Amino acid sequence: MFLDDKPFGRDADHRGYAGFRGRCVPISRQIINVIGCALAIPLYYLTTAHSRYPVTLDIVITIALTEFNRYVIEGRRSAFHGRYLGFSEHDFEGSTEKEHHIPDIEKRPTSAKLKCLAAVVGWREDPALYARALESYKTSKACVFLLAGIDGDEEEDQDMVKVFKKTYPERSAVIQIPEPFGPIAERVRSQALAQMRRQDEPLDGAEADAIAMQYCVELAKSILVQHNLGIGAPGGVRHLCLKQRHMHKKGIMFTAYIFSLVIADILGVEFLWSSDSDTIVFPDSLERTINTIAHDPNAGGASSGLVIHNSQETTITKLASAVYWGELYLTRSTPACTGTSDCQSGPSTAFRLAALPEILVPWYLQKALGKRMIVNEDRHLTTNLLLRGWKVIFASDVLTATDTPTTMARWLKQQVRWARATHIESLLHPRVYATSHPLLFYGMAKREFGPAIGAIAIIWYFFTSQQLIVFSASDLLFRVLVGFVYNFLRNPDRLTGKGLLWVAPSILFYYVPLPAVHLWSMLTMGADGWGTTMRASGERARKESLRKAWFETGFFVAWMGILGGVAAKALGIYFCMVWHERMAATLVGTMVGAFLAWNITIGAS
Repeated sequence: MFLDDKPFGRDADHRGYAGFRGRCVPISRQIINVIGCALAIPLYYLTTAHSRYPVTLDIVITIALTEFNRYVIEGRRSAFHGRYLGFSEHDFEGSTEKEHHIPDIEKRPTSAKLKCLAAVVGWREDPALYARALESYKTSKACVFLLAGIDGDEEEDQDMVKVFKKTYPERSAVIQIPEPFGPIAERVRSQALAQMRRQDEPLDGAEADAIAMQYCVELAKSILVQHNLGIGAPGGVRHLCLKQRHMHKKGIMFTAYIFSLVIADILGVEFLWSSDSDTIVFPDSLERTINTIAHDPNAGGASSGLVIHNSQETTITKLASAVYWGELYLTRSTPACTGTSDCQSGPSTAFRLAALPEILVPWYLQKALGKRMIVNEDRHLTTNLLLRGWKVIFASDVLTATDTPTTMARWLKQQVRWARATHIESLLHPRVYATSHPLLFYGMAKREFGPAIGAIAIIWYFFTSQQLIVFSASDLLFRVLVGFVYNFLRNPDRLTGKGLLWVAPSILFYYVPLPAVHLWSMLTMGADGWGTTMRASGERARKESLRKAWFETGFFVAWMGILGGVAAKALGIYFCMVWHERMAATLVGTMVGAFLAWNITIGAS
């Protein structure tokens, strides 16, 4: 059943989730981590302000960490296979350093295999894309049960139900959930705290969370019993669709995860794969991602790398595909080698089910800046794991295919939404740096402060003509060349010849708006809403108001105006224009830059 021989979420007396407590990071370890974080600040300063080639040095450090992460995850797989096949540390006693290795398991007649439950959630997805997503799980080597969660029960939501029934006509069922489990958990938790107050007991939020969790689990069990699905029995249901009234992605994820815990307990499955309705998995995506955490009982989650399956749809998708290839693969690898990946990407996430019971209720009820948060679901799940001492792995050599926005406006909205979630998790949960390796703090400092400093420097130059930062063209060129060569040689996503042609323009596509995205998302951290509409035809046809369009992408218009003015001002200084000529050139450059940005964002919508 479970590799650590402990059922998830149960204590030794089998009293249920109310007795569950997760891992605790020792105080001594937390002190060491805080000291490491303090040392990371001068280290980052030395590699930037006191380096002739700071950008090139940064990419070299990132590549080194990426390679080390690849080495670590291969070691994790080898350890798992060795344990599965009965090898132990005693088999290697007396070996020399060069001989100390796991035997070549590829030559063995059997290999380790893991089984997991897959939860796929979505709302008003394009039917054709949803069908492709569900179909892809049929070839998965590890999936033994598929749970589809649909966030909506109105007429427009029936398209997804029909796709599910058509894709899995046998051994499948559809259940209408009377009330989403999120509000139920919130209500039960409030009642538990109220009872503690009445009895003059100390308010214990963790105990109230556990009581709410136990109630939801028992409710899920009763619903499954009522429908008599025969899960785990010969001929029983293996594909289940849950639908509930429309809330948000976090709402359907919470319900799906509760049912996943119950179903996995029935099947004796230890791992959960979580994905979106626009994601296509490859035959080995689930198994090779889970293999990286299977051997280590302290590893609570993992995620795979991502590629774009609609890369040929528009110019924007071609550029986005090159961005995923050249930038995101390296960026996500920075802290991952220490088991502190700070974002389990929503389309391709695996969990050890033992890690979920304690974190689901506080994750669902998260508040930031006085507001309930609903759009940072993947990052906050990761933060909750790290806060409780679980390791989070990035399986960078495994690929899963996801969808990307097809227009500039939708791409910018997606980037702002992701950036807001990043700021919230990076800046509003400082305790995570005490429970995690200092490399997590180093990656955060580089990600949070670098683009902000760049944005401020450019705006300062626009208004004062004074340079706060000196940019080196040779440094930027070396950085691009080093990154390109490394990705060409080592990136698991093997771009074709045509795809490689988009790499150079993708660098401008990603980095030109990055400072503005970073700054605007930081100033609007408390903004909620998904930004982009879903891909169903009815949702795509909805038109947003001009006021909303300006709020969501107007920052890009202003930023491109500033960049246009900065370019014109720099040219004016280079050609020794007089003051009034430089002012005129700056004004024209600002207007041209702003108009072009408006034309491809607000004007296009």
